[in-house]
Amino acid sequence: MEVPMSEAVAIVVGSFVLVTATGFVAVHYHREQMHRKLLRRLDYHRDWWDWGSARR
Repeated sequence: MEVPMSEAVAIVVGSFVLVTATGFVAVHYHREQMHRKLLRRLDYHRDWWDWGSARR
């Protein structure tokens, strides 16, 4: 069974689009996790600073 050229091109382009989209989703997820991690660190340091100044 031979696949016509236009279908083969469509399959290759569609596969490329799916792989690219998957990569973008993975990068976006990783950046969101790093953003949350940094925000948690900022909250910790802010709370620690407030706690220390309230003690004086």
